[in-house]
Amino acid sequence: MDVEHATERPTAVDRRLRTAVAVLGAVALLAGLAALVLPHATLTAVVWVFGIYLVVAGGTLLVRAFTGPAASAWRRIGFVLLGLLVLAGGVFAIVHPPVGLRWLTLAIGFAWLLEGITLLYAPTTGNRALAVVGAVLSFLSGLLLINLPYLGAVFAVAAVSSVLIVSGIVQLVVAITWTRTDDRAAAVESR
Repeated sequence: MDVEHATERPTAVDRRLRTAVAVLGAVALLAGLAALVLPHATLTAVVWVFGIYLVVAGGTLLVRAFTGPAASAWRRIGFVLLGLLVLAGGVFAIVHPPVGLRWLTLAIGFAWLLEGITLLYAPTTGNRALAVVGAVLSFLSGLLLINLPYLGAVFAVAAVSSVLIVSGIVQLVVAITWTRTDDRAAAVESR
């Protein structure tokens, strides 16, 4: 435990924590509103982050091809080819975000299609009807995302924005009511 803060009154610590909650709430609220107002900028930022991830992943595959335990020549060639492909995909996503967004949504759409098919044929230990409903929803979501990728992306931004806005409002309310609780506690202590 930090000696400097051990002698501090709990109300000072509470004020700092309350301030942190209020700042976090304000940032969440502003980020949610910004994402709602500027969905294309938000999607571009997401694609850039995904592109940076792909660049790092591709570089990691290239490093893995030439380091580590001795592998066969074919395995090294596979790592190099896959690393270059992933690296190129990442650079392309960063340079051309709309195309990167299209590829990202296609990948998610195909993953949902495969998930739906897998759920449909997977053995279930619980309710089979729920598994079928989940499979159908996953499959239909995948089809929708593949055929209307930008619509799916905008809905995703709207959902995340809504969560950020609600979270920000809740945190601000907590910070504001926390102040009232501290004031009441200080009034009770002074009596």
